Amino acid sequence: MKDPGKKDHQMIERLPEPGQSEMDRMDLEGAMETYQSALLRYAARVLANDAAAHDVVQETFIRLHGNWERIRAKGVPLRGWLMRTAHNVAVDYIRKESRLRLLHERQSRLSPPPCSAGDPGGRDERMALVMRHLNTLKPKEREVLVLRLQEEMSYKEIADVLGRSEGYVGTLIHAATRKLTQSLRKAGVLS
Repeated sequence: MKDPGKKDHQMIERLPEPGQSEMDRMDLEGAMETYQSALLRYAARVLANDAAAHDVVQETFIRLHGNWERIRAKGVPLRGWLMRTAHNVAVDYIRKESRLRLLHERQSRLSPPPCSAGDPGGRDERMALVMRHLNTLKPKEREVLVLRLQEEMSYKEIADVLGRSEGYVGTLIHAATRKLTQSLRKAGVLS
């Protein structure tokens, strides 16, 4: 069991008040509970390495802790800040490890998500097939589709994460969608 320390006592749950930002309504622990899964999914898809994804998310939350008050004072949207930071940490990881080529090879061999036996419509099976084809795209194309489709982020949110314009994001999403559709047609999944 976790020993309650000084920091635990400082993390006081706040009730939302009208006009409060997301940061005003939650503490650091709440932010971790709310966004950890999404960040892990995102980092795992970008890196194709679960252990590295956990490291990236851990570093993202460490940075959040160090910048909490400053982010809060500026009223920066928390989700966007976290995704942007996870993106930056993931890019730093790739650069530091100098494994970009190896990353592509591993991503092409990435196993699909497990299918649930109780899935009458075969949604999980279709999703696994799409994810396998998604892994054939370039990293930036894959990244924008994951953010758009899996994380349901807007073009503006994706642009903020990537540090690019919304037009660039739109162009990249269009190109990635076209390539993914062609790949699925070639495999006989789409007609």
